[in-house]
Amino acid sequence: MIVIESNMLVINSKNISKLLNVVSLIDEIKFTFKNSEKVPLREVYRINGKQHSELLIMPSFLKSDFYGVKLLNVFPKNPSKGLKRINASYVLFNKNTGEVKAILDGTELTNQRTAAMSALASKYLSNKLSKKLLIIGTGALVPYMLAAHTKIRPIKEVFIWGRDYEKASHIVKKYKNNNFSITAVKELKNICKEMDIVSTVTSSKKPFLYKEWFKEGVHIDLVGAHTKFMGELHSNAFKLGGIYVEDLNFSLAEAGDLISALKEGVITRDNIKADMKTLIQNNKYVRKQEKKSTIFKSVGHPLSDLAAAVLVYKKYISQ
Repeated sequence: MIVIESNMLVINSKNISKLLNVVSLIDEIKFTFKNSEKVPLREVYRINGKQHSELLIMPSFLKSDFYGVKLLNVFPKNPSKGLKRINASYVLFNKNTGEVKAILDGTELTNQRTAAMSALASKYLSNKLSKKLLIIGTGALVPYMLAAHTKIRPIKEVFIWGRDYEKASHIVKKYKNNNFSITAVKELKNICKEMDIVSTVTSSKKPFLYKEWFKEGVHIDLVGAHTKFMGELHSNAFKLGGIYVEDLNFSLAEAGDLISALKEGVITRDNIKADMKTLIQNNKYVRKQEKKSTIFKSVGHPLSDLAAAVLVYKKYISQ
């Protein structure tokens, strides 16, 4: 339901999912990155030290019209209580007046923009003929990642792996699509070796993916482990290919596994080839050789949140 109060929209998750699709959101993200004014580093506040619960405050600004801020709560223990791990709200402002134009469900917005950013990076970096996709993780992001990656690459086979095989099986049973097969897998090492794209969406505290697990030409999409205290990819695996990030400053402050690889001297800053803004500005397919591997490290970018919020707002008022 959408409620209008004093010209302010309150937009819930159902309406966001109706108004967004990955293609239009990718276009809006590209526009937003080209027209951004400033994006401060997000502020992170520990809510409960023992549970590692956090509040993240993520503002961003366009050169004209809009700015916004996301308030993101991460409570790792929530799933064991039957609750969402992430709860968020997004506030969209008119840049000229400071008026609140809309308050949006930030959790749905986060899921949508995360998948769109991942797909956009893959569009620039992964093999254009990628047919096999592995998603590592069984959380709320999986359906979004699945829909986004299969939209921009000719994926024929999808595999789901999680520490809880039953959860992976449940996703497979729940998610059906005639365009590709989908399978839950119990073993991770050997299935990784067959994949064209490996997308990780976990909250792992320690790296669990190793260099020798991947074939030449793979595109590794690191979406989970979004803080400096987390990690998915072992340090040595960062030597597999060119590394690309959403934002260099954000990644050096928050990307735990990437930070570890740099501190250990396994890689240097020169191994980080470009950030998302550079990829968007150049707007060129990066991969020159089929056997060249690429790595994209995501920690979540406020500009993609702003892009999603603006797109939802524009689509609603134009109805």
